[in-house]
Amino acid sequence: MSEPLHYITVTAPDGNIAGYAWADSTEVGFVHRAVGSPRSFATGAEWRDKLYDAHRRGLSPAGVLGLFSREPGAGRVTEAPNLAALEELARTLTPADEQRLLGHLAAPDDPAWQELAEAHDALTDADREVPWGGGQRRPNGAIQVPYPVYSEPLRRVVTALWNVGAVSPDYRISSGPIPQVPPSGRMAPADAVRAATAVLAGERRCDGMIADAVKDGTFDALVAALRAWHAGVRAGRLSEVARGGMDATAVARAHRADKG
Repeated sequence: MSEPLHYITVTAPDGNIAGYAWADSTEVGFVHRAVGSPRSFATGAEWRDKLYDAHRRGLSPAGVLGLFSREPGAGRVTEAPNLAALEELARTLTPADEQRLLGHLAAPDDPAWQELAEAHDALTDADREVPWGGGQRRPNGAIQVPYPVYSEPLRRVVTALWNVGAVSPDYRISSGPIPQVPPSGRMAPADAVRAATAVLAGERRCDGMIADAVKDGTFDALVAALRAWHAGVRAGRLSEVARGGMDATAVARAHRADKG
């Protein structure tokens, strides 16, 4: 079991919590929050570098934390039972975090939503089967790296997810495991964005992330959650149109204002 440590909450200039600077008896470090603006992530990176630099120059871990607790954006020094508890705190989403994740989704009248619905409805079980290519030995003796072979209909859904904004720049894909599909089969909208970001952006680093998500049901669950969210938002906006006489342009403008 790791030892207790002390930390300070670091807030970026844009008002978002960037993460937590920590120190135990021998080390210092920085834990980025799972959700935050690009500016808050940059702030966290700056703090991490400053912490390591001060420690390398001979300042004790407690001294480092004490020094930087007086910096702009620093909170009070607080104790945590261990690093795992602090990492769990960094993964915890608040209602504001969830709205930030959903804020990158396309406006309700964006045609990308219709494309996502049509592409997903057209997907068959055969389209969801993902064989692997590669793995053969080439004439020069090198073995080709295996890779997943996705069907065109499945690729169409993936492209549509990118186009509706399901991959959020505000979520760190390294911040934790991919959200699991609950027993009900219905994912929360913010969890769907987290899952889409982890799976789709993760595929660019590690082949097969999409294949795994299709196989275990995560892919269909996240698409269903996003479509349900869009239907709810659109229904709410349409009722607002009926009450207030807003036109479609005003609806889209109101949605984008919410995102700000």
